[in-house]
Amino acid sequence: LRGTSAMALFAVLAAAVGLPTAVGGSSGGASPPRGHLEPFGSWKDGVPVEERQDVPEPEEFYREYCASDGGHGRPVVFRGAAKSMAAASRWATDEELLERYGKEKITGVEYNLKETRAGGNVDNMHTLRAFLEAYNTTDIYMVSKVPKEMKKDVDFLPCLRCGGFLKFLDVNNLWFGRGGSKSVVHYDDQDNINCMIQGRKRFIFMHPSYKKQFEANPNSKKNKFGWVDTDLDRKIPGYGAFMKLDVDRMDLIKHPGWKDVDWSFVDLEPGDCVYIPYQWYHQVTAFPARSINVHIWYWRPAKFDAASCSAGADTAERAATPRLADCSWGYEPPRGHLGVEAKGGKKLTKCRP
Repeated sequence: LRGTSAMALFAVLAAAVGLPTAVGGSSGGASPPRGHLEPFGSWKDGVPVEERQDVPEPEEFYREYCASDGGHGRPVVFRGAAKSMAAASRWATDEELLERYGKEKITGVEYNLKETRAGGNVDNMHTLRAFLEAYNTTDIYMVSKVPKEMKKDVDFLPCLRCGGFLKFLDVNNLWFGRGGSKSVVHYDDQDNINCMIQGRKRFIFMHPSYKKQFEANPNSKKNKFGWVDTDLDRKIPGYGAFMKLDVDRMDLIKHPGWKDVDWSFVDLEPGDCVYIPYQWYHQVTAFPARSINVHIWYWRPAKFDAASCSAGADTAERAATPRLADCSWGYEPPRGHLGVEAKGGKKLTKCRP
C-alpha cells in the first residue's frame, strides 16, 4: 500500500491502538492544551521521515544519514528492503516457525505489552515453542537475541557491507508479540537498523537536541517531561533511563514541556527497515495483529573506511552482504558512541565470506 490508501488504512489502525493520526487539528486557544490525556504525539502534528525505495551505497549512507546534522544523523526508512530476506517467507506463520525453529533457544521474554520496564521477565520460558504456545493469550512480549538458526534468515542491508560498519557490531535482537505493544520513550547508545518482518509498527522520533531539556532535573517534579534514570535512584522501578509516562494518555499538565516538542514518524510495513541514529529519542507502537521485527545495534564507525569499498579491496565485507549468522558480535568502544580501532575496546567483529 502507498499514498492515500496507505494513509487511510493507517488512520484506521492507529485509532484501534490509540495512536495520533498526524493529520490536522489545532488547539484554538483551548485549555487544557491540545493533546492532553490523548496518545503520545497528539500535542502537534508529526512530520514523516524521509523514505527511499532503494538502499544507498555505504558511503552515501554514512555521509547523508549517519554523519549528517553535525553528527546527530537523521532517521530514514528503506521501503521493502527486507522483503527479499529468507525471514520474510520462512517466518510468515507460527506453524512454520514451530516446524523449523520450535527447539531454538530464546534469551528473553518480558511481561507487559505496554512497557513499563518494571514488569520483569517471564521465568522458565527458554524455547521458541514455549513462547509461541503462550503469547497469544498472555500479556508477554519477546525481546531476545535472534535464535541461532534464525540468524541465517536475516541479511545485513547493503549499506553496511563495507566502510567499517561490520567491524563494530554489538547486538542483534528479535522483537515478537501479538500486536498492540507500546514502548517507553527512550534512546539507544548505538546506531540501530530495525527491519519489520511481519506486522506493522509506528516509530515516533525526537531530535537529540532536546537532551538538555528532556533530562534536566531527572527523577523529580521539576522535570517537565517525566525523565527518570534508575541508575541515579535504585528505588525507581525498572531499569535504565526513560520517560515515565502513560503514552496512551499524555498528562500535559503534569508534563507541560511536551506541548512544544516537534516529532517525526514512520509507519513500518512488512519488509521495511528504518535507520535510527544513536541518541535519537523514540517511542514505538505495534498495530494490532502479529508483529515481528529484527534490529541490529552497531557502533557507527568514527571514520568511514573508503578503502574497504574500493574496487581492488580484497575483503570479505566488500565481496557480499552477509547474514547475521555470518558475523561475530559484542564489540564495545573504549568510550563514547563511535566504533574505533584502538586499545581498550573489545575485539573487533568479523564476518566470514
